[in-house]
Amino acid sequence: MGLFDWLFGSASKPRIGRPLISDIAVPIIGDDGTPATKNQIDAIERLICEPPLGNLTYRQAAAIMSARSYSKFVMDEALSKPGIRHPRRPVYLALQANLIAFIVRDPQARAYVCGWSDKNFESGEERPPPENTHWQQAVAFIAPVLAKL
Repeated sequence: MGLFDWLFGSASKPRIGRPLISDIAVPIIGDDGTPATKNQIDAIERLICEPPLGNLTYRQAAAIMSARSYSKFVMDEALSKPGIRHPRRPVYLALQANLIAFIVRDPQARAYVCGWSDKNFESGEERPPPENTHWQQAVAFIAPVLAKL
């Protein structure tokens, strides 16, 4: 993924690559193969550099979109800390895409984040996630990049 190249490479400016769809569209146990909707595909295309795979499923897309909502809360909280400079939009979006990939590739984090998102959808509210283990792991994932901004 682009984040690791930037962190451990010789980059001097925040220039983070976005993950490929193959980094984000992971197999999900119990997925019935229902195709993703056009709205899901359009939203996902804005997150990554390549068009989504033709066989992206509804559940895979829902997991990506749930991770997108969750990552926004994580990043906005982390970026609000004193001494942290808010990155320009392209860097923010690339960092968010890498965080989404980090979340969906971890089955436990993905299940938790999808459950959190489903509860928000059912309640009709946009409640922030609790700052639990999954939150701490997400913050730890982006912390080295934030320190370099």
